[in-house]
Amino acid sequence: MMNECTEIASRLRAIEWNEKPLFRRSQARLLQEYLRRSAIWTQEIHAQGWPFLDIAHWVNPNVRAPEETVDDTLKALPSFVTFYVRRTVEWSLHFASLKDAGEQLPDLPDPFFPLLLVYGRGDTINLTPAGFIEVDGLSVPRGEVRRYARVRPLLSFDKESLDQLDQSE
Repeated sequence: MMNECTEIASRLRAIEWNEKPLFRRSQARLLQEYLRRSAIWTQEIHAQGWPFLDIAHWVNPNVRAPEETVDDTLKALPSFVTFYVRRTVEWSLHFASLKDAGEQLPDLPDPFFPLLLVYGRGDTINLTPAGFIEVDGLSVPRGEVRRYARVRPLLSFDKESLDQLDQSE
């Protein structure tokens, strides 16, 4: 039986990463949704390090993804992915392991889901020295936790809805 951690690891290893942007608006909007979710988690669990942080460690530092799963997943990433992709991939596996372990979690949406969709669509992210987060050739302002916690939630994540966002440019 496949648990959430191994399922996410399997999906991440199957990604066809692109060095050139394929999507635009959807990637930026998915990144904003990650920032929103990360912000509300940061506020709920009184964590530090937003926007990119190991939420699972703040919830329960004793529950981690199996080392072999993390290592195999990270080894499958292409050389051009950024430090932030590598870290968030690892942290998403640890977060999935929290759920697999039955850890009591706040009633909040999965923080990594939108970011994994960005990756699943072949793109990487990067935090610039100027404080922007780059995705698909676009720069999204890092902003502040309080501001992102109030961003309107993205409600539809199916391929058709995301493709429709891209076509509305």
